Order: sequence, then C-alpha cells, then structure tokens
Amino acid sequence: MTRLRLIAAILAFTLATIITPIGIVSYWAQRTITDSERYIETIGPLSANPQIQDAIAEFLTEKIQEQIEPEELVDEIFGDLVGQYPRLRVIEPVITGAIDSLIREVTYRIVRSEAFSDFWQAANLAAQKSIMVILQGRDDDTIRLEGDVVVLDISAAIEAVKQGLINRGFTAAERINVPEADRQIELLEAPQLAQLRTVYAIASPVLALLLFVGLGLFVLAIVLAQRRPRMVAWVGLTLGLIGIVLATALAIGRTTFSNTLANTPFGPASDAFYSQLFLFLVNAAAVTILIGAIVLVVGWYLSRSRAAAEVRAVVDKGAGAVARSIPAGPLTDAGPWLARNARWVRVGIAVLFTLIVVIGSEVSVWRTVIAALIAVVLLAIVQVLARTEALSEPAVLEPTE
Repeated sequence: MTRLRLIAAILAFTLATIITPIGIVSYWAQRTITDSERYIETIGPLSANPQIQDAIAEFLTEKIQEQIEPEELVDEIFGDLVGQYPRLRVIEPVITGAIDSLIREVTYRIVRSEAFSDFWQAANLAAQKSIMVILQGRDDDTIRLEGDVVVLDISAAIEAVKQGLINRGFTAAERINVPEADRQIELLEAPQLAQLRTVYAIASPVLALLLFVGLGLFVLAIVLAQRRPRMVAWVGLTLGLIGIVLATALAIGRTTFSNTLANTPFGPASDAFYSQLFLFLVNAAAVTILIGAIVLVVGWYLSRSRAAAEVRAVVDKGAGAVARSIPAGPLTDAGPWLARNARWVRVGIAVLFTLIVVIGSEVSVWRTVIAALIAVVLLAIVQVLARTEALSEPAVLEPTE
C-alpha cells in the first residue's frame, strides 16, 4: 500500500506539472480570446493609445493617398489652361503635398475622435471572431477564410475618411475607389487549420477547468505523499519554475511579435498591443512565481529540519503566551474544537487563499500579497485559539480535609 501511494503521488505530481502551465494559458484563452465581451474589455482601452492611433492613421492615409493622381487633379483644376501653359505642371508637387497633408489631417482627426473607439471595438471584435473562424471553421460577412488566411474588411474606416475629406471641401474624394484587395488586412495565416480545429473541438469544453485540475492534482500529490512537507516544498519549487518559464516565453513572444511587425504600419504599436493582450498572462506568471515561493516556505516550515523546528517552537511559544492572556469566554470555548480540527481549518484557509488569488477578472501580485497576509492572520488566530484548549477545561478541585 505504501508503494502504491508513492507511485500515485509521483503520478499526480507529474500530471500536475504538465497540466498547470497549459491550464494557465487555457484559462487566459478562455477568458480573453474565446469570450468576445472579455476580449473587447481587454483590448478596448487601446483605442486611446497614441501608438495605436498613429499606426491605424498611417495605414489608412497610405491606402487613400495611393488613389490620388496629381496630374488628373491639375487637369481638373486648371482645365484647358494646362494645355496652353504647360509650366502649370510644375505645381503638381505643391498640389500633391497639400492633398497629402489634407488626407493626413482628416485621417488623424477621425482616428483621434471618440468615433474611433467604436471602429476600434468593431475591428477587434472582428479580429476575435477571426480566431473563432479558424477554430470553428465558419465564415461571416466581415471575416472569412481565403485558403489558410483570415482577412478583415476595413471598408467602413476608408469610407469614414472619404466622407471627412468631402466635408472639408475635397470633392475629388468622391472618386476615390480603393481596390478590394487593399480594403482587406490579412490578420493571420492558419496553415495548420485542421489540427487547430481538432484540438479546439476536444479541449474547448474543459479550457476553464484545466488550471483547477492541475492545482487539484498538486493537492492530491501532497495528500498521498508520505513526507508531505517535502512534497509541499517540491510543489512550491515547481510552481515557481512554471512561473519563470511562462515569463520567459512571454518575453520571447513579445520580441518575436515586435520583429514580425517591425516593417509594417503597425510596428510602432506592436508592443502596446502585445502588452495589453497578454496582460493577464504576464500577471499570472508573476503571481505563480510568488505563490511558488510562499508554498516553498510553507514546506520548509513544516519540514523536519532543525531550523524549521526552532521556528515552530518560537511560534508555538508566542501563541501560548497570547492564549493565556485571553479571558475565558466564547473564544476559549472554541479552543477544543479548533485543536481537534486544526488541520482541516488550515486546509480551508489554503483553499480560501487560492480562491482569492484565482477567482476574478484579473490576477495581480498585490492581491496575492493581500490574500497571503489574510491567510497568515487567520492561521495565527487558529494557532492561538487552539492553544486555549487547556483554559477551557474545568479545573480539578483538590479534596478538602
């Protein structure tokens, strides 16, 4: 039986080590990518980011400027005079520069207006849908699969800029007709489309649960272990390493993402977009490292080492001193029950700590620190009240002569 428990503990620990990092990423994906509302909540604030605004404005400006023909505009403005006075052609650069400035001015004004927020949300909702197009294999009116490429139609943004130019008196904008190919942005390529769909079909029902499965397996490994403090320490060390690996992967991903977009209009905005999109994972990596350190310290505190034993003795002595200062009453009456069930109460506090850290829209280092402080205070209270057990016992009267 002992050997069987050892094997089961090692197996649970190994599975937890594999599942937990996958669970963290899956939890982020389920809450940020596959949920349209949460995706917009995450990306929406970027509409006010100057780098994002500049990148979009430059892209739209370039596409519209490509449709302007200076010679045609000069002919339209001066008519037959061009034939009579060919030297009028020398003002083409002046006209072109003025038109380019007007297009840029109007585009930037639209992008920096409140209306841009609506466009940004619509564009990013389409981007989120593009991911679902890949995973679920469906099309819609805005986004569709063309081979293995997902494209986004930006016709609405181009028409908004054209209307802005017309409103400024540049009636020639009515003839601007951006080709269909230039009205589309290739969002991403999906050469492994079939494999991604298969994985999503299998994993999507449990995406949100993988993290809790991994944490549950760590707990099971601790319960099954013969030397639990050592297993607790190993769990803490492993969680810390998982956090470090995740943080390293995110740093590499940021560099790769930025390098990929470096020579595109969106290059300057790539870092801001990446930081906002993966904010949850960045925080999760830091929190995982912090939790790993906390669990590692707990494992050491419970271990058989001489230093840990001396620390426990000091803590126990301090708890006893505090317990003796508490007057008899409801608190001391709870002492015997807490002394008998201290282990399960401590488990409950650990579960409460985990829920405070994990449950919610975001994870953060500060919330983890606060949760740890709450847990320490509760554990101290349990330690002190458990020591009041002797105070609650009825005194034994000495027989009188």
